Amino acid sequence: MKRVLLLVINLVVMYNIVFAQGDKMRLTIDLRNAILEERVEVKGNDWRKEIVVEDDKKGTVEILLERGEYVQLQIGYAKSLLYLEPGKDLTLVLMADKDGAFSFFRNKFGYQGDEGNVSINKYLNENDLKFIKSIDFTLGENEFLNKLVELEKENSRLIKRQSFSKEFEKTELLRVKYLLYIPLVSYPVQHFWKNGSEWTGMEQYEETPLVKDYIPRLFVDSEEIWQIPSYRDYVKGGVGILAVSDLMGNDKGKAILEQLVFLAGHFKTSVILEDMTQELVMQYIQQTEGKPLGEIENYYRHNVKKESYIQEFIRAQNMWAKYAEGTKIMSSNHKYMDINGKMVALEDLVGKYVYIDIWATWCGPCKAELPYLKELEKKFEEKNIHFVSISIDSNKAAWIKMVQEDQLGGIQLFGGNKAQITKDYAIKAIPRFILLDKEGKVMNKEMTRPSDLATEETLKGLEGI
Repeated sequence: MKRVLLLVINLVVMYNIVFAQGDKMRLTIDLRNAILEERVEVKGNDWRKEIVVEDDKKGTVEILLERGEYVQLQIGYAKSLLYLEPGKDLTLVLMADKDGAFSFFRNKFGYQGDEGNVSINKYLNENDLKFIKSIDFTLGENEFLNKLVELEKENSRLIKRQSFSKEFEKTELLRVKYLLYIPLVSYPVQHFWKNGSEWTGMEQYEETPLVKDYIPRLFVDSEEIWQIPSYRDYVKGGVGILAVSDLMGNDKGKAILEQLVFLAGHFKTSVILEDMTQELVMQYIQQTEGKPLGEIENYYRHNVKKESYIQEFIRAQNMWAKYAEGTKIMSSNHKYMDINGKMVALEDLVGKYVYIDIWATWCGPCKAELPYLKELEKKFEEKNIHFVSISIDSNKAAWIKMVQEDQLGGIQLFGGNKAQITKDYAIKAIPRFILLDKEGKVMNKEMTRPSDLATEETLKGLEGI
């Protein structure tokens, strides 16, 4: 009896090992023909892996898959669509084009692996599928919808000629269909752009009832179809265009809430609600720099249960809490070199208000503010405030030359192109202005520019200035 039991246990263990191995596949990238070595990354719906290229210019990554999955491969700037299947290894050899050149934006491969999977991936990267062009957005609603239907038929015929497995053919027909129909969700806006592609800011947007009525007809409340990237993009765009009452408005909270309400009315599948809610709420936190969620939080608590999502949410809230107004400026003890070679920290300036300008000598808009900044400094010369300029130039000599030749005033500090303050406040664009109180706490992390008349009024209104 013991022997029988042990045999059963061994068979179960062996089956689990074989089954687990069957769910894995190895993706190998061969760059031996390439001149440059580029960073290689492969990304699925909810995972991402870097492929480390070794000295032989090859790199391999093992990927665990529950089912066949579309993924994006990126080599340098070039992105390629792949279809990976459990247990089917794939090798891609980067090839030059017929002129012997490599494109920075499109890869050409030689394929090695399972015959069926190679056939799929070759098709994905070398097909003649047809899609909407920008000029088509100028068509009337009926013409636009009819063109989509005709292109869908043409693409379907092309796919069915490939002799794929029934399972992949079904999935690919859906992927291409939603990829084709994604422009439908931007038609209500893009139809009014010049040539369908040039936004001028002068458009008069009108209703497009036929298109808006058609969009939700393609919604499918299915976890299986949700795994198709193009369907996800279609739903995201469709929800945005149908749910948001004021597309040009600035009320981010209202727009997110409207989309969450719309989702609840059109979808019941938990993974769709969870993924969409996570994306919308993270978008809100980013756009508002961590403002309170209000009613949005009720939807978040109800829809999101995945631990990784919750941790991402908590990290984002904690990060923006550090940036909140009323908190001490981060890295206040970090020292910057002034124009005389002295090391100065923002902490040294406690006791007076501080108006900070993050700028660079190569930045046109930054230089345009300098005359207004000089004027402010002159007006508040005897007041209880420091004017501090932190340069993020990489060229220190250029900074010194400009400060001296243009006789820039205030406290001139050099931070370099990796200045601590740009890391602390995730500064992506300059000029950027920050106002600190007399205790070194942030009063306004996006203070108005010197050229804005409101700036002088704000500074005049400071208590004890």
